[in-house]
Amino acid sequence: MSRFVVCYDISSNSKRVKVMKKLKDKGFHAQLSFFEVEGSSVKELHAPLKNLISSCDRLTVVRLSSRGKIKRIGGLLEGMEWVL
Repeated sequence: MSRFVVCYDISSNSKRVKVMKKLKDKGFHAQLSFFEVEGSSVKELHAPLKNLISSCDRLTVVRLSSRGKIKRIGGLLEGMEWVL
């Protein structure tokens, strides 16, 4: 499994909630529109979200290097805990 960062800017509230629910199953909700997730490929993460994104929305999936480390500063959202 590889680690990925997924961030999005979606104009529709209902679509944004659907994307958030799908991503919560895959990983850690780090910030409002930012997830740290695990998967086998970018395609695997992108495919179920593709139909929820319109031309005015943005969704980015970035694979983290196996050498890369995530450094966090600041607090967590209510009810969240760090996942390493």
